[in-house]
Amino acid sequence: MTNVVFFPDLQHLSKAFALFPIQRFTGKEVLIKLHMGEKGNSYFMKPTVAKSVVDELTKIHARPFLFDTTVAYHGSRFLKSQYQELAKRHGFTMKNVGCDVIIDDEGISTTIEGRTFEVATHLKKSTYIIALSHVKGHIQSGMGGAIKNFGMGGVTKETKTKIHNSSYPVYTKEACTFCGACANACPFTAINVNENSWEYNENRCFGCDACVDVCQSKALQSKDADFQFLLACSAKACVQNKTVLYLNEMKRISKGCDCDPNAGPIICSDVGYLLSDDPVAVDKASLDLIDKVQENVFFKVNKVNPYKQIQYGEKIGLGSASYELLEI
Repeated sequence: MTNVVFFPDLQHLSKAFALFPIQRFTGKEVLIKLHMGEKGNSYFMKPTVAKSVVDELTKIHARPFLFDTTVAYHGSRFLKSQYQELAKRHGFTMKNVGCDVIIDDEGISTTIEGRTFEVATHLKKSTYIIALSHVKGHIQSGMGGAIKNFGMGGVTKETKTKIHNSSYPVYTKEACTFCGACANACPFTAINVNENSWEYNENRCFGCDACVDVCQSKALQSKDADFQFLLACSAKACVQNKTVLYLNEMKRISKGCDCDPNAGPIICSDVGYLLSDDPVAVDKASLDLIDKVQENVFFKVNKVNPYKQIQYGEKIGLGSASYELLEI
């Protein structure tokens, strides 16, 4: 069974790392994958966390660098130069964290479950990785953690767009009973159902598949596959056959994603940190611990089941949902 280590604050980071074979990283170039925040967002993981991890790695003579990818939407992280500048403004500099910051916008094709994902070049070529994932809500996946950090954050903007576009609902009128379950489930009021009438506003839809999940008549199907299934596949493309440790931060837990300038409000009090070598286990443990503080909070605020990514991740062999929680 996979071990997941819980600790309340960063002063216990050394002890947490010691419970895993951290010596595997000795003398190696280590990619540290993290989201360095969108302009206007104040909840993203802070440079102090990255600095603490960099310090642990330099103790064993590793050569770390911080890493992320450009985004598909136009904004402060669309171009490499824009993201580099924003990262500096958010405090991710050599002076503050002790290592370089690299942003990618090109990738290498990798096939998982019959689908092709362009994994960012530096990530694809790296063997040793530490993931720093801020756990928070997300409008399409309910929650974003380690799986989403790689599934969306580890691939090119072309693959990001492809994942988003592949999960929109496809409607079959002949199978529809006009029960209205899909309209009630939709977080974005993109569907309106009346007697013998089904209307869909594509401009409102974010492709979360909540409508598909509740459609018992199978009148709705994903264009290709469920968004969270594609996230899990994309994450596997990023991390398979690599040595990875996953650090999840459960603090400043907001309703929305770190990509959202208006991600608030905070929906749960701070919980702490989790460390594991399994992305599925660390995200499952994050959900479980947060549920103990605010039961089912991600579903309540975003109307999307966040456990689907756990189920899909386990199904495709990304990791295991079974874990043993160790506390420091």
